Amino acid sequence: MTDIQQLQLLMKGVNGWNQWRNEYPDTLISLQNAVLSTADLRYVNLSYANLEGADLYHANLIEARLEYANFAKASLNGEIATGSLIKTNFSEANLYSAIFSFADLRYANLERANAIAANFNSANLQGANLQNINASHAIFWQANLKEANLNSATFWGAKLYSTNLERSQLQNTDFSGADLSGADLRDANMSNVNLEGANLDGILWGKNISRYATNWSNAIGLMSVQNVPSSLLL
Repeated sequence: MTDIQQLQLLMKGVNGWNQWRNEYPDTLISLQNAVLSTADLRYVNLSYANLEGADLYHANLIEARLEYANFAKASLNGEIATGSLIKTNFSEANLYSAIFSFADLRYANLERANAIAANFNSANLQGANLQNINASHAIFWQANLKEANLNSATFWGAKLYSTNLERSQLQNTDFSGADLSGADLRDANMSNVNLEGANLDGILWGKNISRYATNWSNAIGLMSVQNVPSSLLL
């Protein structure tokens, strides 16, 4: 249940809220199912807060502190969050067209989230859990997905130009039609990955790939791939 007094304090303004958090840092923040759509929450401290099921449609969370916060099943479509989101829980959240450019999402949980058309440009997602995420048409330009878990994720038509996917888990991941040009896939586990129609121009290839378990039909730029196993070109 939402703590009504906490919600009222938050809606009065971020400065007063942050001052209260500094004075009572151990207080549990209960904002489950809170309605915060279009709220201006720039620089707010919501670390460790419980916002499960909350409505943050088009909320402004620029430079907000969201470390360890729980946004499971919350609606954040169209919101902007660019601050510290380390180990934040976005599992099953609606992140449609959300903006996370340059955000620190290390070890965040985005499992089964709807991130269609979301923007993760230059975001740090190292070690994050993106299993079964739908990130079709999302932007991950120069994002860091090193050691992230992307098993069974959907990146249909996504933009992953120069993305770092080194040592990531990509089993059963769908990159059909995606732009992976310049991506680093060294030591990534790519069994049963779908690369049909993807742009592979200039990528650094991983070792754990089998030509019989991977679909790269109609892929672009395969001959320019660095470290590509010769067996894949047969």
